[in-house]
Amino acid sequence: MTAPDVPVFVISRTFDAPIERVYDAWADPQKMVQWSGPKGSTYEIVQGEVAEGKSSIARNTSDTMDLHALCLWREFTPPTRVVWEQSICDADGNKVTPPFFEHWPATLLTEVDLAEKDGKTEVTLHWTPIEYTDEALAIFAKQMAGMAGGWGGSFDKLDEYLAETA
Repeated sequence: MTAPDVPVFVISRTFDAPIERVYDAWADPQKMVQWSGPKGSTYEIVQGEVAEGKSSIARNTSDTMDLHALCLWREFTPPTRVVWEQSICDADGNKVTPPFFEHWPATLLTEVDLAEKDGKTEVTLHWTPIEYTDEALAIFAKQMAGMAGGWGGSFDKLDEYLAETA
């Protein structure tokens, strides 16, 4: 359960695709790398396994940044839910301070819930700090608009991917 003073980022989008296809885009690593990350970036799994109870290291590359993320995959419940813990890390999987903020939560819980709505799929993502300092929580709360843009860009890429692979 989240403490009342911990900010939670929430974003939702409805995709014109059946729930099974949208779920597969999140749960199948071969499909996930096709659309993950903000616009203008590429995403790859460089180590580990994307499966419940496993961990992986991903690399997100753009013209301005090269980031690694350590993911601990908590839950895959087809076709309605994917949950993982995410931390910025170095190439070896050691948690590090991200280059974009001096203070940032060391670990975020990402919960993706999918619901079928008239042949379309509504995706709701919750991003909750679970390992943090007070300073990191303050920065996280201030960056909600930026997170909406980043996740919104990822959702735009997912929408394009689903349209191209229909």
